[in-house]
Amino acid sequence: MRISIDFGITVTDTLQKTKAGKLEHRMIPAVGHPNARIVKNLFPSLDFSRNIDFVAITGGHYQLIGNVIEKTPVVHVNEVDAIGEGGFDLACLQPSQPALIVSAGSGTACIYAKHGQYRHISGTGVGGGTVLGLSKLLLGTSNPREIEELSSKGKASTTDFLLKDVVSGPIGQLPSNATAVNFGKIATSKHSANREDLAAGIVNLVGQTIARLTTAIAVSLQVSEIVVVGRTPTFSSLRHSLEQATLLQNLKLLFPKHAEYASALGALLQAEKHFAS
Repeated sequence: MRISIDFGITVTDTLQKTKAGKLEHRMIPAVGHPNARIVKNLFPSLDFSRNIDFVAITGGHYQLIGNVIEKTPVVHVNEVDAIGEGGFDLACLQPSQPALIVSAGSGTACIYAKHGQYRHISGTGVGGGTVLGLSKLLLGTSNPREIEELSSKGKASTTDFLLKDVVSGPIGQLPSNATAVNFGKIATSKHSANREDLAAGIVNLVGQTIARLTTAIAVSLQVSEIVVVGRTPTFSSLRHSLEQATLLQNLKLLFPKHAEYASALGALLQAEKHFAS
């Protein structure tokens, strides 16, 4: 048995890999600063004194845990390597093929990946946590499913100024319906928005921020593949923002299956490499 844990800001992901190679994923609300007791509580049916090859850990404050839990070795995996390894594996890319791995979680991190090497390039504090925080302030809810339902029924054009609202036509590659000012219409007294439109505006703001950052980085690095992992892209309108931005730059956008546990998978794979070497 091999296990891994990604201690996220809002969600902790765990993986168990059986001798047959089957992966079992679980997610729970964030558990606070990790320690050995918390790790054991995440796997109550397992005996850490035997039958576990290792536990791989990554994410927030993962280095607080020692090198052994009872008799089970602990492998500490840097978050950048975990994100890069997991995203690259899920996307089924060739090792020599460079890619930008975008971890869109509570915040957003951009990792350059090539030949099994991973480098943090940039990021932004804007991400899924921003959607939840602004929604709590403006909509009175931080429930992701409710926010998604509201945003799917709303129109960001009610909250945002579009290019065609402020100039006579498109600018450069941007079409006339591109956003000119996020939430700009709300600042004027003659515009109001319902909860659905506000939700759409929030998700659009976050999606476009992530999209503009990631596409600019991909172009500067001459990378054509962008792999998006994390839970934030489950917001359909945010995913649409990412897709529209990459189309303008002729980039390939990949949303691999099981992207929500990419970091936990990457930690597991890095640990396997560690023991194989």
